[in-house]
Amino acid sequence: MSLLHKLKNNLSISLSVLFCALTITAFAQIVTDIDGNIYNTIVIGNQTWLQQDLKVLHYPDGSVITEVWSYNDDDSLANIYGRLYTWDASMNYSTEEKSQGICPDGWHIPSDGEWTDLGNFLGGNNLAGGKLKESGTDHWMLPNSGATNESGFTALPAGEYDDTHYQFLGMYNVIWSSTQANSVYAKYRYLNFEDEALHTYTYFKDFRYSVRCIKNLTVGINNKPKKELRIFPNPVGMVLNIKQSINNENQKVTIYNQLGEKVKNFIITDQNHSEDMQILNPGIYLLIIENNTTTNYLKILKK
Repeated sequence: MSLLHKLKNNLSISLSVLFCALTITAFAQIVTDIDGNIYNTIVIGNQTWLQQDLKVLHYPDGSVITEVWSYNDDDSLANIYGRLYTWDASMNYSTEEKSQGICPDGWHIPSDGEWTDLGNFLGGNNLAGGKLKESGTDHWMLPNSGATNESGFTALPAGEYDDTHYQFLGMYNVIWSSTQANSVYAKYRYLNFEDEALHTYTYFKDFRYSVRCIKNLTVGINNKPKKELRIFPNPVGMVLNIKQSINNENQKVTIYNQLGEKVKNFIITDQNHSEDMQILNPGIYLLIIENNTTTNYLKILKK
């Protein structure tokens, strides 16, 4: 079953939908690693990410990962923050970008370029960190600057292990990329409690950092309807116009808010339909427009 069909079928059971800018959507999907650990997923732009850092203890083929640690050797912390891995272990000793490594089947360790794409989509590295961090101070130390988690990525401050001691729990989330600099160094991204940036750094492969997986083939909502259907303006103020090139009467439109709650529905009655949007609060909404043969999934921004 496709992602969009799953989205449609699951909306009635409290689908989680989060937005940033115009095209960030989280779906109530899960992925299971070889150990049975369950992870949620999040779609950000045209990328699909796991919503938690990995805590797996075995490679996809069932063999044991030897270079893996729980912070302070405490498995209860691993259940919250995930585990820490050397670069070689996370990559299953491959040096090829976008290798599966320790990720579940169909997923891989993100390349530095994929991290760059994520940062750019979220407004640039100077701002992206705040949109990736879990908001509040349940896990992050004060001040957790700029943290909004608008993306739904929900980064947690898992800290690191530098081969002599554990450090920075509550302060930093350091996450490997699959891009090496040379035989000794690899690139990673980190978030910290003091600013809202997504930082890039290159350091020793034998340090122990977190791993977050990205899907091999990403799927996002189609925000470009077929040519016979056009909506405007977007962003919308008081009235949304829906124009059809052919007269498909009685198309059903359902609008969901960022919590997956149905907030409005109506029927398109002619080729040029206008709908009052004043009841909607400012924010981003998902529209499902369907008839007996086709379904369009669109996003609108309400001013």
